Order: sequence, then structure tokens, then C-alpha cells
Amino acid sequence: MPTDFYSIPDLYDVLHAPGTPEEVDVLRSIQRRAVGSVRSPRWIEPASGTGRYLLEAARHGIKGVGFDVSAPMVKYARARAARRSPARRPRFFLADMRDFDAGRRLGTFDFAFNPINTIRHLSSDAAMRQHLAAMASVLHPHGVYAVGVSLCAYGAEAPTEDVWQGERGAVRVVQVVQYIPPAGGRGEASRAERVFSHLTVTGRGEERHVDSSYALRGYNLDQWTGLIRRAGWTIDGATDSHGVPATPREPGYFVFLLRPPTG
Repeated sequence: MPTDFYSIPDLYDVLHAPGTPEEVDVLRSIQRRAVGSVRSPRWIEPASGTGRYLLEAARHGIKGVGFDVSAPMVKYARARAARRSPARRPRFFLADMRDFDAGRRLGTFDFAFNPINTIRHLSSDAAMRQHLAAMASVLHPHGVYAVGVSLCAYGAEAPTEDVWQGERGAVRVVQVVQYIPPAGGRGEASRAERVFSHLTVTGRGEERHVDSSYALRGYNLDQWTGLIRRAGWTIDGATDSHGVPATPREPGYFVFLLRPPTG
């Protein structure tokens, strides 16, 4: 049994697929408000995982491209896409967020999105600047990059825990996730939020367990906005997780609407 939950796409999809249509509706509303009405819009998603967002978006006539650093995730997403008609078949490929555009003719996109803290897997300012430069190379000048980030309040947050559950057929998956917030201070280690996941999988008369952990880079509001500004991008507002315009504060989760550099 793999020890990295993200390398088991079928179980990941059992947990996260429910609610996908509603989440895509939020993304569509953000795109319409930030970009305007676009005939046959093109979306791109970094770290696209099982492809659930782009597969759902395709039902609305959206042409999508996704990429992920996980080969099992890309294989799973491609297999799901292959069952769709060519007109509603997103493209998925294997790539790193830092240089996904290298040697590829991807064209330009009207809307990009990177929700639920995925961008915080990039572990340094340099990696973030590489990613934003690659994204700027494929985003249309009128386009917007919607990035979901939980802002840190260093030293003021307690550990938290989430429980996720999902079922598909005879399989039931329960995930308990614990978050240890960064303490703040000097050095990269002080900005690392530790995440510990325990997965329990039951069904067909057996029970399996998968433990994994990873770190997410922390940003307070000044660190986040400063990095975006230094990369040449503009923050054109923010929303909450439901797509409602909101004023960012610490701590809290917000979707930032980023405009690419011009000129």
C-alpha cells in the first residue's frame, strides 16, 4: 500500500469528488465577474489531481488543460477524460508548477485557478516567482489567476483538525487531518505548517490505513501581497470560498484574483 495519500488517486477522488459541481459553479462565477463573458473560455489548472474540476467544467463548454507532478494522478485523470467525447475532453499532462510551459505549445488561457492552498507546496520565493512567470506566459492579458491561500497569523493560531469522509460503492474512506501552524520568526522552518494525514479505508471485508505528512509554506498578508507585487502581478480583489468578494485578513482563507504583468 503506498504511504503517500496523493499517489492513490481513486481514494483521493472518493473523498473530494462530492461537491465538485458546486465548486465549479463558484469558479465560473469568479471567471465571469473577473474576466467577463468569453465564448468558449479556456481554463488551466496547476496541480489538477484527478481532474475533477476540469471534467466538470467541460460539461459547461469550457476547454481545459491541467497538469500535475504526480504520475498516478495524471494517469487517472487521462483515463477519465478518455471516456468523454473529444469536444468535452480536457487535456492532462505531467509537469512541475515551476516550468510547466517549457517546450509546450499550450496557447493562451482566459482563466487559471489554484485553490485550497495547493500553491503553498512551492517552498520558496524563488519557486513562486518561477511559477508565476510560467503562468504569465500562458495567461491572456485579460485573464485572471484565482489562487486560494490560507493566511497565517504567526504565533496566534492553535493546532486544528479536519475529518473528511466519502463513499463509493463498497468502499468507505475517512481521513483525519491535523494542522500544526507555523510559529513565525526567522528562517524558512519557522514558516512551515505541518500537515499530518491518517486515512482509514474499509470495504469488502478489509481495513487499510495510510499515514502521510507534508509541509505548506506560510504567508501572512504582507508576505503574500509583497511577493505578488515583486513578481510584477497585480491583486485585483479577493473572495471567500463561496466566491463572495471579501477583504483578506489573518488568519483566514481567501481566493486572490491575480492579474498578470503587462508590457
